[in-house]
Amino acid sequence: MNKKVILMFLICFIAFCNCFAKIKGSRFKITESEKEFDVIYYLTEDIKVIDNNQNEDVNVTQTFSITRNKINAEVRYSLFTDIGEDDSDLQMQFAMLVFMCINNIAGFEVPGNSISSFNNDDVKKEFNGDFGCTAFLQDPKSDYAKGYKYMMVEFFCKEKQGVVMRTFLFNDLGFIGINENGQLSPDSIWFANYHTFAFMEKDKNGNFIHD
Repeated sequence: MNKKVILMFLICFIAFCNCFAKIKGSRFKITESEKEFDVIYYLTEDIKVIDNNQNEDVNVTQTFSITRNKINAEVRYSLFTDIGEDDSDLQMQFAMLVFMCINNIAGFEVPGNSISSFNNDDVKKEFNGDFGCTAFLQDPKSDYAKGYKYMMVEFFCKEKQGVVMRTFLFNDLGFIGINENGQLSPDSIWFANYHTFAFMEKDKNGNFIHD
């Protein structure tokens, strides 16, 4: 079944769910320890570690501020550990998690056609993951996004490890750096700080390899 069809089908069933609630039979759980699931974060000169946003919408694992040319933004990471064994339901479970979380951080029901899938090869090359998706949200109503007008949310999955939800939050569209022709400017703050995490591999003992 087409991924977008699956997402559209699920939205009416899980829009009310909360990311802190455990779905019966879910293969993903909130990550509680770096030993069960972790990723590498890369810091640029624009990025600083800040305290996590305390909210009841989605658990936040790690938060960074991004500042350049008087433009301020945040990027937040939420990690979910893959505890599943049967990969036949991986795409369905991923879709459930995506809609559950994206509706919570938006504070409203997000249309399925607002979510775009990444090219799997790009996810592998750029983040060492398997697949993912993204959406641009405007005027969020949630506690999670309080104080921000725009959000760029992304979900990345690595089988047998977990899912990363990454959210860029900002108020100035200059952060993205799209010019009048709709093209990404070479001075884009967002793109300069885009490739700043990656999934890790594990050694023969099951420990994460920190390069």
